[in-house]
Amino acid sequence: MFQDRSYPTLLLRGLAAAVMVTLVFGASTSTSAFSAYNHGWDGTSDMRTAVDESGTELTVAQRVSRYDSVAPRRTAAVVLSPTESYGTEATVIREFVRAGGTLVVAEDYGTGGNDLLGNVGAEARFNGTALRDERNAGPSPAFPRATAAGNHTYSQNVSGLMLNHGTVIDPGNATPLFHSSPFSYLDENGNAELDTSETLRRYPVVTMEQVGDGRVIAISDPSIFLNAMLAESDNQALLDSLATAHAQLLFDVSHATQLPLLIQIRVLLQQSSVAMATAGIVSILAVFWLFTQPTSPAWLNRQPDAVDSPELSTEAIAAGVRSRHPEWDDQRVQRVTDSLMSYRNQSGTDD
Repeated sequence: MFQDRSYPTLLLRGLAAAVMVTLVFGASTSTSAFSAYNHGWDGTSDMRTAVDESGTELTVAQRVSRYDSVAPRRTAAVVLSPTESYGTEATVIREFVRAGGTLVVAEDYGTGGNDLLGNVGAEARFNGTALRDERNAGPSPAFPRATAAGNHTYSQNVSGLMLNHGTVIDPGNATPLFHSSPFSYLDENGNAELDTSETLRRYPVVTMEQVGDGRVIAISDPSIFLNAMLAESDNQALLDSLATAHAQLLFDVSHATQLPLLIQIRVLLQQSSVAMATAGIVSILAVFWLFTQPTSPAWLNRQPDAVDSPELSTEAIAAGVRSRHPEWDDQRVQRVTDSLMSYRNQSGTDD
């Protein structure tokens, strides 16, 4: 089966196949933090899976214009630590909220979350100072636990949350949904220790407020939705309560790290009937062209070269070499012909 293929050729083809698989995998996954297509500890692929399993329709929005295609009163939009400011595009989100939509903004130390909260008309702001708890925490005081501040729609089925180097929320007129324990404090000087100038008290870590006919939920740590944190405490229960309270969840990645190339193509095909129809037509034309060629492509049906046939005479081999390389002179054709004849005769005498 491999008689017409040398080992170096097979090795090269194997290497090319491995490179192709690697490129396809790299173009369909992500290593960016909070990416829905990052399966590592710092990704949110488990969040995407959990929403799918809840029965809520999940839409990954690459552009702010996607807000115009959903029903606000049936939709919750989630924004995790945006890396870029929304600027004038925030007007679209503001209209979505005022029309009855639910906007969830999770941020810790960046400025993108506060910018978005201000642009949509919310009063809550992320403090930006690290929250620690020496008594009620996970692996270390940097993983403070939080409990429900009252009986609300999004907290009644959540026993508690665990933050991961999160901050707190300055609520304004927003209602706290979850707060830290009475033994938590803000590490104002960043020395990871409780100093005499730092006060033990409860702090809001999740708030909700009415904006127009909709609501804005602020969460002081986007890390609770990471793959490594979703199973901690009752973090996933909060996600489930957000998802099941709405028919659709819009995962807004428009101002976060760009999606992998193949994922961008897939999302485009899912969300655009024109793009899907165009791709289908191109695929049909390609298949039609392939199977209507007068001869099969060489890579589909490789035949031995005419000059390799043991039944050809010296003159026929010379004619085959000359037809393949018409630019060669007679002497060169003769030398190649003699070499082929010699190689064929040696091969024929091998046991």
